[in-house]
Amino acid sequence: MSFNKLFEQITVGGVELSNRIAMSPMATNLATPEGYPTEELVMYYVRRASAGLIITEYTYVNRVDARGTPNQLGLYSDDLIPKFARLTEAIHNAGTKVFVQLVHVGRKTRRDLIWSNTPIAPSNVPLLDPVREMSEDDINRVINDFVKAAIRAERSGFDGIELHGAHGYLIAQFLSPAVNKRNDRYRDGVVFLEELIKEVRNAVSIPIGLRISVTEFDGEGLTPEVVARIIRRVEGLLDYVHLSAGRDGPLGSSMPFYYKRPSFIDEARVVRAVTKLPLFLVGSISTPKDAERVLEVADVVVLGRQLLADPDWPIKVRLSMPIRPCIRCNQSCRLLATREVRCDVNPELGWELLPLPFNGSGEVIVVGGGLMGMETARVLALRGFDVRLYEKSDRLGGQLNEIRDPYKRAELMRLMDYYERELKRLGVKVYLDMEFKDDGDNVIYAVPKERQPEFRDYRGLRILLDSNLYAYQDYVFEWARYNEVYVTENVFRDLDRARAYLLMERYRELGVEFVGSQNSVKADVVINGVYRNQPSIGKTIASGYWLGRTYGRVN
Repeated sequence: MSFNKLFEQITVGGVELSNRIAMSPMATNLATPEGYPTEELVMYYVRRASAGLIITEYTYVNRVDARGTPNQLGLYSDDLIPKFARLTEAIHNAGTKVFVQLVHVGRKTRRDLIWSNTPIAPSNVPLLDPVREMSEDDINRVINDFVKAAIRAERSGFDGIELHGAHGYLIAQFLSPAVNKRNDRYRDGVVFLEELIKEVRNAVSIPIGLRISVTEFDGEGLTPEVVARIIRRVEGLLDYVHLSAGRDGPLGSSMPFYYKRPSFIDEARVVRAVTKLPLFLVGSISTPKDAERVLEVADVVVLGRQLLADPDWPIKVRLSMPIRPCIRCNQSCRLLATREVRCDVNPELGWELLPLPFNGSGEVIVVGGGLMGMETARVLALRGFDVRLYEKSDRLGGQLNEIRDPYKRAELMRLMDYYERELKRLGVKVYLDMEFKDDGDNVIYAVPKERQPEFRDYRGLRILLDSNLYAYQDYVFEWARYNEVYVTENVFRDLDRARAYLLMERYRELGVEFVGSQNSVKADVVINGVYRNQPSIGKTIASGYWLGRTYGRVN
């Protein structure tokens, strides 16, 4: 199938993009605590340079009160320019364009992440910590910080600037009626936005875009109609508009697999109707067909988690190669309070600096056709080995075949399809219904040491679940058909908050009851056990990757 429009060139503010695919700005924690881009971050972006445009993660504009996360990029001082110039040079050498996303987080931070005593916001509406309402002096200072950061961005070699006005950060706090409660002229948040864009426009010659949430999932906040009015007022000041979603709650553009409608095309149509500016659209876009649907409304498809899962997505679409799918699990890519960015299905993410393993030759036998074995076989075949994969059951997939959650199963079967197609493409010989028991130097047993608990069937009972094991979350979908099911908050403790929120909604649809503790209900079956490190898809695939990568290494 041809996806010609996806690979058409487009000009944004005078900057020509080689295709209509942009990499979404996503926090990584790969920068230094001082805000410098590290070599790891540089290679992370270079690895994804087949996109026509890379938009950096949100980059804070002052070292006073603008930062939102540790190890976040910052452009608050001229001292950072040489390292940012190294970043833009590397991305340009890889053949693509790069915009920097500038941000002040406002109330969406904590005291221990900033250098002043109290976070600032348009109004005294706290979120994480107490906040102070901004004075006009604060407003002028912040606008000046954006201007100085924009000048540094241009001097660093960036091709454009994106102002982050989405996801409940400072610009969005001015724009959203839900949190802007001021009594002066800035009660109209567009006044602040206009002043900000004009000052930045006067200071730089590169394109300026605005990222804005087309919906905040709150009738009191930004809606498509409100956003359309905002864009109509500032259209003449911008070079493009980037539509995302969300504010402070669990729902946003990075929806997990429990969200039934993965993109925001209908909302984008409302904005499309009022502007001829190039329109960028993000939101759980993972397949070429998803991208084509987006291009019916928008001009540029913005890929986020999918480019984490498979950095070669544009190349593979063009060549009709198997694409490793983002399964929308919101796990390793969302643990940014304490970790660098990772991906459950792509164990190379964050390790792009590692040298390639040496090429190999000869036959290798991999025993085990689950995720670990399939990943081991994939990596070995890429290294040049002749791989034979043995699975004792009648199909590949291992524990994936036990999943009962229909939402999770739909995404993970896409992962199975990828492995089956990729192993076939790489020439891996697969033997099903065959148990291999011999040992040898060329045999790898790729079977996880731990596994999730197997399904047990219950009928007509009262079941209490007080465990965080992922398998039990799946089994609730089956148990709720024939039993009374009660769950505690421990069930959701290891999940990204959006995934937890939506899983709770799905459980409510099934009639599952929520209780405070094990003692809250007299149950026929009690399932408990909270684990800090439980078996997971990410750990299993990573184990297979490293088995395949290190095979044949001489210690």
